[in-house]
Amino acid sequence: MKTQNVKLPSNRRFGFIFSFIFLVFGIYFFWNESKIYSYLLLALSIGFFLVTSINDKLLGPLNKAWMKLGVLLGMIVSPIVLGVIYFGLFTPIALFMKCFGRDELRLKIKTRSSQWRLRESDETKLGSFSDQF
Repeated sequence: MKTQNVKLPSNRRFGFIFSFIFLVFGIYFFWNESKIYSYLLLALSIGFFLVTSINDKLLGPLNKAWMKLGVLLGMIVSPIVLGVIYFGLFTPIALFMKCFGRDELRLKIKTRSSQWRLRESDETKLGSFSDQF
């Protein structure tokens, strides 16, 4: 995914969101007796709020850099998460089913004259395909 195709949020929204986030973390560190981090984050919150209120166009480069970082992290994290899901969930289930001889897709070659599966008469009623959705 190219970063040029990503639609950026408005600079005003970006500034207010980051101002709020820095405010929340500043209050959190204030309650946990980390005064230096608290004052730094509260100053950042006030700075973002003032810049957003006065001239939000100054936040354009930060907004673009933040979105590029998000796209980069998405390109890195997404394959890792999908790989963990695949190898952590689907592979053990498949191995478990293979140990017990399950063949859900009927891929094993059988020595029959035809690979057609005979259906029972209950499954082929005329009304079985009506109102599917």
